[in-house]
Amino acid sequence: MTLDRDGQIITKTFSRRTLIIAVKGDCDGCRTLLEAGPDAYGPVDVYYVAAENSDDPAWQDQPIILAPDLMKALDIKWPPFWVLIDGEAGLVLCEGVPFGPASIAGSIADLL
Repeated sequence: MTLDRDGQIITKTFSRRTLIIAVKGDCDGCRTLLEAGPDAYGPVDVYYVAAENSDDPAWQDQPIILAPDLMKALDIKWPPFWVLIDGEAGLVLCEGVPFGPASIAGSIADLL
């Protein structure tokens, strides 16, 4: 089940290239990714996902989706982690451990 942070069920469809950024609470690396905002990664849809909710202050400014099933399907075990998917083809294009927003943007730039 996929929920927003208020516990409301949500449905997301990935119909184009989408960057999934997995985060967790009390994680300095995750805070850096959240504070950069979705525009830091280039012209791509960005979704922040987590396995469970957190009161981390960095979470207040970004919509974070609680999607443990999506994280499992993408084989994300330890945030922070990112995955670029092609929603039309149903493919993972690339993935990795982030070393900051610029490292993600550089890794995916040629695929956007």
